[in-house]
Amino acid sequence: MRGTQRVGLTIVLAAGLAAGCQPAAETPQQAETRMNTESAAMKTIVDSLDKEFATHFNMVHADVVAAMYTEQGHLMAPNMAEAVGREAIKAGLAGMGAMKPQLQLTAQSVTANGPMAIERGTYVFTFTPPGMTAPMTDKGKYLVHWHQVNGHWLLADDIWNSDLPPMAPPPPPPPAPGKKKM
Repeated sequence: MRGTQRVGLTIVLAAGLAAGCQPAAETPQQAETRMNTESAAMKTIVDSLDKEFATHFNMVHADVVAAMYTEQGHLMAPNMAEAVGREAIKAGLAGMGAMKPQLQLTAQSVTANGPMAIERGTYVFTFTPPGMTAPMTDKGKYLVHWHQVNGHWLLADDIWNSDLPPMAPPPPPPPAPGKKKM
């Protein structure tokens, strides 16, 4: 009987010790402090990744840029269908070489929480559309959702839009002159 009590007591003590080894839940203040620290560290990482992204984008290395996305990453460019997955992203970027792209990214804020982060920033994109000789410059803003996968930060969702007003269609041709009455 005593042996049974001792085994029971050992199990209760072991369970109590195991429970005592579990970290206590974060207070809201601790969570905020942790996230602020993670966000500051992630801002440095994002600045480096943005520079790498722009360098390869400008050199039209579609395969390298696509590899910066998660396997099922989403590229949501304005006025285009969503590209889902690295192969679709690569295909969507591949045709840019003829436009001589020059992209600049500026992360304005980064909020991180564990293996996820959100980046908000601005871009300047200069390119020469097909059939034109003069380059155009677009300026706008973007949001990127980052995931840490196997120790690497990858883009999971990437969306942006222009600050420029939509281009108006050309005005309709004037009406044909009417017949004069005699």
